[in-house]
Amino acid sequence: MKRRFIQFIFVFVIFIFLINFVSALGVSPAKVEANFVPGFETEITYTVSHNNPSTEFELYVAGDLNDSVKLDKDKLVGGGSFTASVNLPMIIEKPGRHRILIGVKEVVSEKDLEVSGAMIRTSVTIQAVIDINVPYPGKYIETSLSSHNVNSGEPVNFKLGIISKGKEDVNVTPKIDINFGNKTIETLYFMNREIKSQEKIELEKSLDTSGYNPGTYSALAIVDYGKLAISESTFKIGELSINLVNYTKQIEIGGIQRLNLEIESGWNDNIDGVYAEIFIFNNSGTFAEFETSSTTLEPWERKNIVGFFETDNFEKGFYSANLTFIYYGKNVGKSSSELIEIEFIEKESSVKMILFIVAGIILLIVILLIVIKKYFWKNGKKR
Repeated sequence: MKRRFIQFIFVFVIFIFLINFVSALGVSPAKVEANFVPGFETEITYTVSHNNPSTEFELYVAGDLNDSVKLDKDKLVGGGSFTASVNLPMIIEKPGRHRILIGVKEVVSEKDLEVSGAMIRTSVTIQAVIDINVPYPGKYIETSLSSHNVNSGEPVNFKLGIISKGKEDVNVTPKIDINFGNKTIETLYFMNREIKSQEKIELEKSLDTSGYNPGTYSALAIVDYGKLAISESTFKIGELSINLVNYTKQIEIGGIQRLNLEIESGWNDNIDGVYAEIFIFNNSGTFAEFETSSTTLEPWERKNIVGFFETDNFEKGFYSANLTFIYYGKNVGKSSSELIEIEFIEKESSVKMILFIVAGIILLIVILLIVIKKYFWKNGKKR
């Protein structure tokens, strides 16, 4: 057991050292994308960078259509450049994306693989990508939709990407439905248009949020081309507000205790100087009055603020707490209030705690005696 533990520590230390000695290997361009053209030919020049001028690298081609790519070199030392010649076939039967990998692998000799001090050499490999998009039979499109969060009254700018991945040109009728819950409350329409085979376009549209309530909305892009292509994006419309997410619901009586408040920004800008004024009371009157720490909230951020107060004058039971949040956004001050309920409980008595500790110690002694008895019994039986 001890030997295995030592081995584990040894491997862990080596791993930590390895993190600091990983080679800095890079290849550029990292990705090239092209639409399939029968018999298409081109050359791509790659540049390899490395922090050791004496390191040797192997170059290779893998992935789909790897027979369609030839490299002018199979090795490099310390980095440099090489050329990949691409010669696509006249026919590729399978539609969709075909990925070719251009690999650069560090050559590590058997001597390098031996343990030297506390460091082990590892082989590093990096791969650049060539994506060839083969069109689908007939008409076929793919879509994407992006949006962003705003404050009430600010415009939401949508970007609708449409790619024609079929062999035939398509006529499209795009629109964006704005939904809140299960209800569509507005629709943004685009002009009908034709998209050529393998053509990619990006359409833009703005939504005026004047009159919209704060909240989370979904935008559903529907592109009709004889079939329906659908993509979705969500966005928030914010207002200068603070929401209480969670809080300390149970507090022990005795000494100074803490009340933790988890709050969330409902705004798309920073909210500064956020803190809470707290009054804890019941029918008998006010028992505590204090303030929490202050903080700054980034857009839509959740954070904790904490207040400390004396609890010796409390009795067991439920109390109400009035929270008044005070905060500033873009030099505008605001406050909001919320009423919560907190239960105050008595601390576990010291006598009960001591009894639990003593019982635990006795139980451990009993277990230890049983283990020792079994050990000597087995040894005595063997003799």
